[in-house]
Amino acid sequence: MKRFLVVMVLVVVMPLLAFGQAANKKSSSKAEEEIMKIEDQWVQSRATKDPTMAKDLLSDDYLGANLTGQTMNKQQTIDGITAGTLFAGKAEMTDRKVRIYRDTAVSTGVVTGVVGVDKSRYIRVYVKRNNKWRMVASQGTRVEGGR
Repeated sequence: MKRFLVVMVLVVVMPLLAFGQAANKKSSSKAEEEIMKIEDQWVQSRATKDPTMAKDLLSDDYLGANLTGQTMNKQQTIDGITAGTLFAGKAEMTDRKVRIYRDTAVSTGVVTGVVGVDKSRYIRVYVKRNNKWRMVASQGTRVEGGR
């Protein structure tokens, strides 16, 4: 009788667990797609020197570090985009990965084609606030020797 109960519990519980994992993966995948789209728009806005996206995307407490190691807050980043000092040119992102941790996303990858830089790696951190992703931190690192 005990064996029968255990089997019945497993028969009922296992599909529920599998369904829960599938639902979680689907939402994570949707969030990953959202971040990838935001990343594409971010690079495009820098290529056109349009600060509109930065004004909306960057959180008020944003802190970034550029390729020379200088820290930049939201306003400094907006000013750099407008002035063209953070010009992306025809940048191409490769080796892209997005990891979702509930309301936090970490995006990493490699950028080539940025004006004045052969290749760089980036890491960007997003937090979902009021149902909208905001970039809270970023860092770019120049890759020496093109690796």
